[in-house]
Amino acid sequence: MSIKINTFECAQIGYILLVSLALILMPGADFFLTLTALIGVWVVVFFVYRVVPWYSEAGKWTLLIATMILALGIISNVHLYTTISGGTTVNPILLNSDAARFFNDALYAMDSSIGGATDIKNHGYGLLVSWLWRMTGITIVSPLVVNMLLMLFSVIMSGGISWRVLRGETCRSGQWVASCAMILIASVCYFLNSGTLLLKESIIIFSFSITAFSLTSLAKLPETGSRQLLMLILWSMGVVLLSFTRYNMLFLLIMGVMLMVKWRRRQLMLGIAMILICIACLIAVSVVFHSMQVEMSETTGKIMSGYGMNNSFFLDSDHVIYTELIKGYFDYPWWQKVLLLPLSGAVQYLIPLPWGFGDDIHFGYTLAYAHVSYPWYVVGGLILYYFLFLMRQSPVLLRRFAVWGALVWLLPAYLFAGTVSRYTLPILSVLIPCAVYVLASWRNHLRFKQWMICYGMMLVVALVMVCIFQKWSGA
Repeated sequence: MSIKINTFECAQIGYILLVSLALILMPGADFFLTLTALIGVWVVVFFVYRVVPWYSEAGKWTLLIATMILALGIISNVHLYTTISGGTTVNPILLNSDAARFFNDALYAMDSSIGGATDIKNHGYGLLVSWLWRMTGITIVSPLVVNMLLMLFSVIMSGGISWRVLRGETCRSGQWVASCAMILIASVCYFLNSGTLLLKESIIIFSFSITAFSLTSLAKLPETGSRQLLMLILWSMGVVLLSFTRYNMLFLLIMGVMLMVKWRRRQLMLGIAMILICIACLIAVSVVFHSMQVEMSETTGKIMSGYGMNNSFFLDSDHVIYTELIKGYFDYPWWQKVLLLPLSGAVQYLIPLPWGFGDDIHFGYTLAYAHVSYPWYVVGGLILYYFLFLMRQSPVLLRRFAVWGALVWLLPAYLFAGTVSRYTLPILSVLIPCAVYVLASWRNHLRFKQWMICYGMMLVVALVMVCIFQKWSGA
């Protein structure tokens, strides 16, 4: 009697053994509770993915590998925050100022006597963490596990977005399109790394992924009323989460509705409902979190006008040439910032630079992984090819998504001279369908092959020049 070995089941057992070994070799988090939580994340994620219509074999392997990477990243970071730095899971040593502020805000939200709200404009994320802690107890581990879960859901939803946008538009099946999107987005190390840090990026990325998925219904309306209701529920969930974390992004969602909506009665009604939900949340933020809203409004005004801003968003001393080149950027008139978009967009595209593995490692060991930028450059090359050569002949819904994604991607380059590239991560799930469309329809064309060769050569030249400038300025 022969025993049939299921490779994927063996891989899942390998995941459990690998996580167990990591918890032993990198102590800091509670062994049994953390192991249970990380196994639970995989069970939940796999169950959700198993029931979506774009499920595929390639997709489930992508999810499992991403889950392994995130689990090992969380364990290593907690090890740094506790055992290595002399802290505990209840009182971790967080050198990243944003992470430390969020941790303190969460403590303050639970009990004002044990924490200090150092930056009230970010108190919404601290409030969410404090609600989680009321269930799990105060620990750095639980919000990181939730961030990991949200990032994996975002990978699934990215597949769903491409499935909705491109299904029937290429010679490839919907499952192929979705799994390709999941592989591409999970390969972007800077994107995936967001799930290993105590930052609100994971929530924002997840919010954008489910709202973008909902936006597809404005052009491809679901057949049944229950599915339309599901789209509104997903939209509302994303809008509410953004209200807690980065509420000014709700204006970008409203812009997305206006770009995506089809001028038919049912789609218009759905689009109006989505906009009204955004407006209701904006009003709620103004009323319920008045102090947070006031400070965020002031900050937004400073960013848009340049008044009162400094160089805190600019690159460090290793990039003194670029800093000197755009000195006083926040005081430039709007048209000058627009003229500089090719430069600021290029900087935003290239960073994090693929050799600064130790630059921010004291914020978390996984910051080294975030600097593995080469997969992003490949994905970016596909997206650029779409905009340069294929946009006009592509499906209408994809064109609308591409326009929305490009505008949202360029906004941080305009506001911060391209120096805060993590602000572009939420929109990646909207741009990934462009890369999938290229691979599905045009990867065997001679022009595409010629583009990738020329693009690769230009990229190498650009990176070498940046490296030389860095060494020159640091000399």
